[in-house]
Amino acid sequence: MNLKLLLPLLFFIINSVFAQNTKTENLLFDKTLKKDSILVEFSELYNLTNTIHPGQFMFCTKNEFNKTYLSLKKSIKTDLSIIEYYKLTATLMAKIKDGHTAVDRAQIISLLKERLVFPFSIYKINDNYYLGKTTDTNKDFIGLQVLKINGKEIKSVVKEIEKFIHLEGRNETGLNTRFKNFPFYYFVLNQTNQFEIEYLDQNNHKKKQKFNGITFETHTQNISEKIEPLTTEFRTNNLAILKFHSFENGYNEKDRKIAEKQLDDFFIQLESLKTRNLIIDLRDNSGGAAEMANYLFSYLTDKTFYYFDYVGAKYNTVKEWKHFAQYPENIEEINLNETKQKYELNCYTATDAADYWWFEQQQNKPNYYKGKISVLINGGCFSTTGHLLALMREYKIGKFYGEYSQGSNYSNSGGQAFVLPYSKTLVWIPTFQYKMKTPNFQYDPKGIKPDIEIQIKPNDLKTKFDRQMDYVIKIIEENK
Repeated sequence: MNLKLLLPLLFFIINSVFAQNTKTENLLFDKTLKKDSILVEFSELYNLTNTIHPGQFMFCTKNEFNKTYLSLKKSIKTDLSIIEYYKLTATLMAKIKDGHTAVDRAQIISLLKERLVFPFSIYKINDNYYLGKTTDTNKDFIGLQVLKINGKEIKSVVKEIEKFIHLEGRNETGLNTRFKNFPFYYFVLNQTNQFEIEYLDQNNHKKKQKFNGITFETHTQNISEKIEPLTTEFRTNNLAILKFHSFENGYNEKDRKIAEKQLDDFFIQLESLKTRNLIIDLRDNSGGAAEMANYLFSYLTDKTFYYFDYVGAKYNTVKEWKHFAQYPENIEEINLNETKQKYELNCYTATDAADYWWFEQQQNKPNYYKGKISVLINGGCFSTTGHLLALMREYKIGKFYGEYSQGSNYSNSGGQAFVLPYSKTLVWIPTFQYKMKTPNFQYDPKGIKPDIEIQIKPNDLKTKFDRQMDYVIKIIEENK
């Protein structure tokens, strides 16, 4: 099997928005999907998931999954709208509790561009919810605790929405990553364009305020951030900051070489200046190319190391389901003569081929960093970033600050979307499980726990004060 064809590990958030066609605006609500056809297709989704998902029952028992499937299927009593069908399929996929398993939102988003939606993102802090990003008109409300939306308790609203949100395992911090898109999820739950919000003001008094919705396109602009995948900064000769917002810059050779050169130059300068403190900021890094994470780690360790322990598939053959794939040419047969059975998976564990670097011993850099490392993490750390954090924990590198990561020492991925034949819905279902070679790693189903947990404050949402970075810098300065 050519492992090069395995698409890179990347946590996907579909943000693309397509042009609105006013003639198709009502497709969101019209019951255009016929009951009998949906029943057949929903069964096909169930069977496809059972056949290929390598981590299907890590957090959800087979009995729980079957019970959810049968309950959802039984609820299909009439023709359905796109919104109604999305909720069904997304709920089934979310039951697996895998961050790489989700129903693509692009079909709904393409029809949502000009529609009015809830005008705020929200953010969870200590079991309460606060108003987040919005338009300039509403900015005075940012950071205030929301109690109710249109008369319904916010915790009840979130509980309903969580049924169709995909998070990894028992993780909770990743919810804030999803709720940057709270207006989308609230729209799926309740299609209205006016909102009465009950909230607590700065003096802790209950108040109500009515808001008109904003267009989904405006919301997309509100949450959009143009951030370079990799940036470096020397605050002083004794304190440097490396921000890796994404490992996407390792996907193609040209970008990877540029990023590697950035790292080479940075670590040469660290050594030249004898910089004693390095902050590595991985917050909201949702993953990307393993090559990039591996290259960074080679600068952080004084030892040789291995990357993957195995790459494992649940299925024995692709013949019966390959045609569902969006890009079937990227799916090859498993060579059972080259795999070993581990955890009920057909696992590739070693290779003699040079391009299968992830099973080969990796060399640390001669000028690896020898100073003190502080690492900032949160619920946006996922997929390949979880792998890197697991390696750092395994080799006792750095002190972690912030919030639980969502990613850990494994991930279920493979980069494949599957096209449901009737509705043409795209569903992301992992085809492989990737496990790091970290035998001493202490697994936690909530993610990787920071050594020191630092929760942001509600007012930070308004002021944009980086409390976690500030905390680490002060610790470093106090221990000069």
